[in-house]
Amino acid sequence: MKLHRLSVCQLAFLCLCCVLITVRESCSTFVPGRCLCPETQQGVRGQLKELIVHSKSPSCSKVTVIVKLKSNDRLVCLDPEELLGKQLVRCWKRAQDLGRDVKVCLRRKRRRGRGGKNLRSRQRIRGHTKRASSSHS
Repeated sequence: MKLHRLSVCQLAFLCLCCVLITVRESCSTFVPGRCLCPETQQGVRGQLKELIVHSKSPSCSKVTVIVKLKSNDRLVCLDPEELLGKQLVRCWKRAQDLGRDVKVCLRRKRRRGRGGKNLRSRQRIRGHTKRASSSHS
């Protein structure tokens, strides 16, 4: 059996094309279980030091939200479908679009309670304190 030079070149070219197609397809296919955060939390307590957001990719079919806590430098994966995750992703996207620093997203507003000092100060402004109403009876 005698091999022709043209046949060998065609066969080598065909093999090279098959290898290139296989490599290209294997790099872009979704492989389940390759996300950075296999388990997520609804939220975290404490101050946030750093925010990392990874968009959907061929290796992971969901958005990944990772925060670093100031207290112990621990990385925590947040659920992007929960309230805190949605807020951080929205702020991160806005910061990316406007070219701002993402650290703006890490400042969390403190909640003010309805009772206590705030209620008393509002009553004092309106003139509804107990002393004012009961002293001139």
